[in-house]
Amino acid sequence: MEITDEIIREVSIEDREKFKPFAFFGYEGKHDLVLAFNTISDGYWDCAKLSFGKMKAENHRNDVVDLLIYPLIFNYRHSIETYLKFMYFALVAETDDKKKNFLNLGHNLMELWNELKPYLISGKKHVGSNENIDAIEHYINELNNFDSNSMVMRYPIDKKLNANKEVYHFDYINFSNRMNELCESLRQLYDDLQNQMSEKATKEEFNKYINIFNKYRKQINNFKEILSQEVNNKSCNKSKNFLSLSDIVSNEVRPINSFLSECESDLLILLDNLYFAGRTVGQKTVRLAINVDDKKREFVQLCNELLRNAGLNFGIEPKENQINIIRIKSSALLLGINKALEILD
Repeated sequence: MEITDEIIREVSIEDREKFKPFAFFGYEGKHDLVLAFNTISDGYWDCAKLSFGKMKAENHRNDVVDLLIYPLIFNYRHSIETYLKFMYFALVAETDDKKKNFLNLGHNLMELWNELKPYLISGKKHVGSNENIDAIEHYINELNNFDSNSMVMRYPIDKKLNANKEVYHFDYINFSNRMNELCESLRQLYDDLQNQMSEKATKEEFNKYINIFNKYRKQINNFKEILSQEVNNKSCNKSKNFLSLSDIVSNEVRPINSFLSECESDLLILLDNLYFAGRTVGQKTVRLAINVDDKKREFVQLCNELLRNAGLNFGIEPKENQINIIRIKSSALLLGINKALEILD
């Protein structure tokens, strides 16, 4: 060690070009707080699991287990705290003021949870989830009772020099298993509740769209039949979602192409719209309500949003580059349109 030694050092561009190892951080908070809290939570969870793995592998060594218990508990706890903040930022906070108020709650897990919980209950009621919110609360409450301010495993005493914990013969295997369950459950709950539709089509918008849909219902069924026949054709390429230019040229007389070339403009727009909206829901890019009527109105709202984004309007001839289903593989078309019909029928 020398007084000239550099401690906090950034790897130069030249060193990076030579593949010198480095860790990359600091970008998160400047651009995306949601990403930042998610990344940090995952990092602390991974660190906890690494400690747990070493403790299990060397469970006979007190010099390992009794030392790693401190970072083990702290890392699990901090991962959960930062994930609650991530969920609030991602699912609830639309404004900086809301984010600041939530951060001002500090480190108490139950205070964070109690602020977040109503939105989780509402979201679960809206789009559904198999995760047990009461069980999640039980886990969080028990962890918070052990360490309410995130200081118990950082220090042996509080600021008044009093011991900040009792003597424990701690079952770290049970603890780690329960914490992994909690971390996984929170992540699954977030995955279930993200990307909810926040608006529904008005009655007028809904009826207008459904009228057009009903007008062409027979033709949609005919198109589905053509798609099904082509999907069953062994020559259909099963490795891609999109057809190449050579595929299109070599299949100019495909029944699908013939059907689309003879479509009325509104039917062409409708088929294109149903596919992309159905695909969006199928891929869970958007999640719709459990309630059947709300789901239909939310789906029509999504359809109308996609039409606006594509610059398409019923009653107006679309431009050639506005209709994209001509290049989509028949099996993908069938999946997307079937998902749309499953919702609207």
